[in-house]
Amino acid sequence: MSTSEFLYFFQQNLFKYGGPILIAIGTLSSIINLIVFTQKTLRKNPCTICLIIVNSINLIYFYVGLLFTVLASGYGIDPSANNIIFCRFRYYIAFLLACWESSCLILASIDRTLVTSPNASTRKLSTRRLIVITIIVICLFWAIFHVHALIHMQILQYGPDYFICYYESGSYTTFVTYYSLLINGLFPPILMLIFGYWTVRNIREIRRATRHSGTINSIVVVAISRPQILQSKDQQLVRILLVELITYILYKCPITICYIYQEITHHIEKTVEQQLIEQYILSLTFFIYFIENSITCYANILVSKTFRSELKRILFNVR
Repeated sequence: MSTSEFLYFFQQNLFKYGGPILIAIGTLSSIINLIVFTQKTLRKNPCTICLIIVNSINLIYFYVGLLFTVLASGYGIDPSANNIIFCRFRYYIAFLLACWESSCLILASIDRTLVTSPNASTRKLSTRRLIVITIIVICLFWAIFHVHALIHMQILQYGPDYFICYYESGSYTTFVTYYSLLINGLFPPILMLIFGYWTVRNIREIRRATRHSGTINSIVVVAISRPQILQSKDQQLVRILLVELITYILYKCPITICYIYQEITHHIEKTVEQQLIEQYILSLTFFIYFIENSITCYANILVSKTFRSELKRILFNVR
């Protein structure tokens, strides 16, 4: 058995058996997150608003992104290969949801940077109104920007009775390659790392200031009142978000590495065997890509006492 045949067999079985499991685990994870984050004690927080939208996006993404990939790669069923309207709509939604997810996570990380700032004026910028307006503007921008997918996606024939929905060949393929590499691949992790590090640094400064404050007078009380709040709900949301950012970077990076490799080796002549191997590896990284969307709830249960408490309270009330 050649390497390409082994990878094809592995990919087919991974999507055939692992795909439905990943969708089921991810659906449960997103629903639990939404139930917890929409509770009265959490839903008014600007960071939580971003997390609610992220989990709503994940829930939709499983059924308009991962599901059709599972059907095509695992079961040989690809509805988008037979209908040009569905082909374009599927890719448009996939592009859109990927950008909405990363944008909301970046906004959440910016909000945590603001709310942990030692400067009182900076902390006041963390408001529900500002975050909602920003989310609406950014989502509308991406909705307009990705109209290109509704025009340039095509159904291409790669063999007898073998059609796939893919990018229009030529300059559009080059555009999508660089777009995927920069907009979805490099910029989101870099921005998340910057604001995540900034947030951690703010928290350390707050703890250092609190620890070194010898006497507490009226001025000191005002200065450290925010750190005291951060030790409860805001502190827990920071922890949840940081774990979310770490898992996002870990599971989204493999597909970015594949795009970088493809671009570097674009002008090198490759055998059919090499091209097949690269395509199968890219499909495997796409599967890994969705693991992050599926495990956030379980990570939240592990790292956040507030999340666990809210979940226990909800389960207790249901019973």
